[in-house]
Amino acid sequence: MARLRTLLESLEINDLEAALFELQESLKALHGYPNGMDGVSAAIKALPGDRRDAAMKRLEQIRLDHEVNAGLIKFAMQRNAALQAYAAQIRPDATYSSGGGVPFAGSGELLGKV
Repeated sequence: MARLRTLLESLEINDLEAALFELQESLKALHGYPNGMDGVSAAIKALPGDRRDAAMKRLEQIRLDHEVNAGLIKFAMQRNAALQAYAAQIRPDATYSSGGGVPFAGSGELLGKV
């Protein structure tokens, strides 16, 4: 989660796919824990004091990173839409191509490389 946040904050578009894959694998492992997230929560609560506190702090940081990531992804999508609109205005082939549209619209590609 922290790596994804760092990549989103620095607009490192090229490394997002690998970070998202790693995050998905981590989430699968958590959900694969006996009784899923409830089991993880119960296991953390059963830890001795210092270890429990450290685990709870880490979980809180993960929750915060997740919340920030959601906002950063939202902003990246808005930025991408704005860049697509800008590119459509300045490129004659974007609005007047033989296909009749913006060539990269709907491709799902972020324009962070522009």
